[in-house]
Amino acid sequence: MPQLIHLDVSELEAPEPMSVILRELHQLKSDTALRIRHRKRPLPLYSLLQEMGFTYHCVEFDLCEFAIYIWPKNDHLLGEFCHQSAKQEQAS
Repeated sequence: MPQLIHLDVSELEAPEPMSVILRELHQLKSDTALRIRHRKRPLPLYSLLQEMGFTYHCVEFDLCEFAIYIWPKNDHLLGEFCHQSAKQEQAS
């Protein structure tokens, strides 16, 4: 069953959010995705994710509140799980 690891980097100063996220990605187990709470869109992270074989979905809640879901690019079921989780989060 798919799982989400919730990670809040919204209070960290650069470059700590990137370091924390990359560390978690290296430890990510199968059927697991990251759900990141961030205060901005981490644009430099996005190209790195693609190079590392991950993909993402970003949801903007407010000017300074974002949720970024990250999962392995080839795991379509986990991708659907992340998109569904994001829809539920937006609806609440």
